[in-house]
Amino acid sequence: MSKDFRFIPLNFNWVALNPHPKGVVYFIGGIFFGSFPNIFYHFLLKKVFEAGYTVVAIPFRFTFRHWSVSIDIIRDIIDLRQAIYDEAKFRGYTDNIELYHKDPTKEKCKYFWLGHSLGCKYISLLEILTEINTEEDLQRVLGKCIQNQQARDIKNALGDLKLQDVSLENQPSLFLAPVISGIENAIPFTPGASFIKQIGLDVQPTVIETECLIQKSSMFSLIDLITFAKDVRAKTTIQWFLKTIPGKILSQPVVPLPEREHLAPLGWSNGDQELAKKVIQSISNLCQK
Repeated sequence: MSKDFRFIPLNFNWVALNPHPKGVVYFIGGIFFGSFPNIFYHFLLKKVFEAGYTVVAIPFRFTFRHWSVSIDIIRDIIDLRQAIYDEAKFRGYTDNIELYHKDPTKEKCKYFWLGHSLGCKYISLLEILTEINTEEDLQRVLGKCIQNQQARDIKNALGDLKLQDVSLENQPSLFLAPVISGIENAIPFTPGASFIKQIGLDVQPTVIETECLIQKSSMFSLIDLITFAKDVRAKTTIQWFLKTIPGKILSQPVVPLPEREHLAPLGWSNGDQELAKKVIQSISNLCQK
């Protein structure tokens, strides 16, 4: 099936259309490398494709306003599903293409989210928004952790979307070396990041706000973690996850891979075979749960 693996641009995303899809995997990578996921994560995503999934590689979007990115991702993929269906028909594919017309929140084990590094934060924010169905919920859930201005920003970002439209219900998530960081990760130049933080600017939501939201969320029950033993960048976030919400993580308690650093998922023609197998196995296990 690898001969069918090819990314094509659709609705500002890269799509590898499986001729016999058993599900769809949305992928968001980390800063810089995630801007070109079809290139830098090529090997890993090819293996996911070969396991039977249509793969949607969502380019990483750099901004300090992470709520708007998460919501815009959902806005794009609502129309993307129709574009994928049309492309499948154009290619003459008939096997299970109705999958792309089905509501992902109603289809168990058909849609999955895969994130690496800071891309996991965008998925996390969608997990948080999943339990919000009304404006009252918005104030109740977010008001405990963030300022009212961010709640207003979320409403503005939603625009004509309904809160239900951004739900990840029944869509399990797999995090590879997740990073929940502030402006210091968005701006690699440490002195510059420190200066911006000193004058009161940071990403929204901040690390503290994001951790508060995750801790109070009831939605973090369908996620798995894969970590790398020599990973320095994700170490703090992983420690926080395991300390704060170990009962919500489905792994036992996490799938550790030795002798690997933070950028282990990267690769073009050659990549990490064991990691790819762990990813595919975890997706399967999440479905069984």
